[in-house]
Amino acid sequence: MYVSEELFRGCLLYYFKVGLSAATSSRRICQAFGDSAVNERTARHWFQKFRSGDLSFFDKTRTGLPQALDDEALQAAIEEDSSQTCGELARQFNTSREMVRLHLHRLGKMYRLRKWVPHTLLEVHNQQRVAACLSLFLNIEAHPYTIGC
Repeated sequence: MYVSEELFRGCLLYYFKVGLSAATSSRRICQAFGDSAVNERTARHWFQKFRSGDLSFFDKTRTGLPQALDDEALQAAIEEDSSQTCGELARQFNTSREMVRLHLHRLGKMYRLRKWVPHTLLEVHNQQRVAACLSLFLNIEAHPYTIGC
């Protein structure tokens, strides 16, 4: 069962207004919603926020690089030039290299031999791996290793 963070924060605000401590509030919420609902440190953070006069249930917006990255535009950029690096793509889309890498991984792409390629194992590659394993297995049976030659 999914319970929104705003509901937990509403409960924390109620317990704050009633005068309970953050630890007690956290324990009561965890009794009702499960052990991992709200930990004590999170409750203390929100109680401090409420004490400062901010009674909002929502997190403040943060500054930094935009986290949204259009997968279709990224796919199109890779199809146009598959030799672009994560750094080049990050500058092109005004985001971090890690964000580009995560999105490309989600799209099933890997950077191999200086270009982006699909990260799928074709049936022919699977057959080659099986053949190599069988060959090694049969070689070991035919010529077992000896200790202390």
